[in-house]
Amino acid sequence: MTQKNLPEPECKLGFTAVQVKTILGDDTTKFYHWIAGQTMALCEGTRYDYETKRYEESCGGAAHGPIVYPWDLNRYLSGLPIID
Repeated sequence: MTQKNLPEPECKLGFTAVQVKTILGDDTTKFYHWIAGQTMALCEGTRYDYETKRYEESCGGAAHGPIVYPWDLNRYLSGLPIID
């Protein structure tokens, strides 16, 4: 699978766990071993605004949970190594 075949991420930060499972299918476990120890995002449906010093709604208020950055999934699908 190549980058152009990937769906649009459901979260502004990247791909949800459900999307990763849908995209990778049986290869999902292998992907999570590949990405182990790397930075991922956590979407809680809010973001902190440092100017107003308040939390504001993000992603329509939907808490997507753990998020895989698109560039990491693209590197995996391209057979490239992790970048530290």
